[in-house]
Amino acid sequence: MVLNKIKCFKIQKQFPISLCLLLLSFLSFSQSVKLSKQQFIIDSNKIVKPRLARPQFRVDNRTIFPSKQRLNITGFDAGVVLKEKLRVTLGYYSLSTTNLTSLNKSIGSVLYKANYNLNYVALNLEFIYKDARFFSLGMPVEIGLGQNKLKFNSTEDQTEIDKKSGTIILTYFGLSGTFKPIRWFGLKVSVGYKKAVFNQLKELNFDGLYTSVGLAIDFREIITDGRMYALKRKYRKNYNSIGTAVDLITD
Repeated sequence: MVLNKIKCFKIQKQFPISLCLLLLSFLSFSQSVKLSKQQFIIDSNKIVKPRLARPQFRVDNRTIFPSKQRLNITGFDAGVVLKEKLRVTLGYYSLSTTNLTSLNKSIGSVLYKANYNLNYVALNLEFIYKDARFFSLGMPVEIGLGQNKLKFNSTEDQTEIDKKSGTIILTYFGLSGTFKPIRWFGLKVSVGYKKAVFNQLKELNFDGLYTSVGLAIDFREIITDGRMYALKRKYRKNYNSIGTAVDLITD
């Protein structure tokens, strides 16, 4: 009986100490969680805060109608978006056709097909006046400088005649829209008017409408999502890695 009383006394004496230790442990854990959460917010804000410039890249496919014939110009441009409002890029574009039907000619009974090549570099400026999560609207203006070549080949034996080449200066301006299902990249469509300010080849008329469809890639968003994913791993906030990656991409 006395032994039981002694054990009971020891338990009663140790209980407040254990309770205090448990409370201190809980408070320490809560404080650690709070500090961890605060630091996570600070670190994540550093990653997602707006930057002066963001790198950009676009693969472009344009349709033009010189001399009433449909032709495709392919190319790409790369540069930056400044303060989310002005896109500044440099691009390279080319066009090649072995049958410019509007310029084909016959000499006697022989048909000579017009072969045309165009290569130029361009400075593109685009004012972005609307930038939402899933779409953006802009007004692109572009000026290009390059060279075009024209020659005629016989359909019988490929004899070449009347070869010409010269400098060309092109301008484009219009309206654009970009659909962004994922922040990393989007489908960019634009329509506008093009004009040849100067062309040494007088046979061609480039003035008229153009359309453009391209894939726009935003490297800054790719880098940001990669850093956020690593940060969430650090603070153990991505219990489901696949789910976290999907959230980062689609948010």
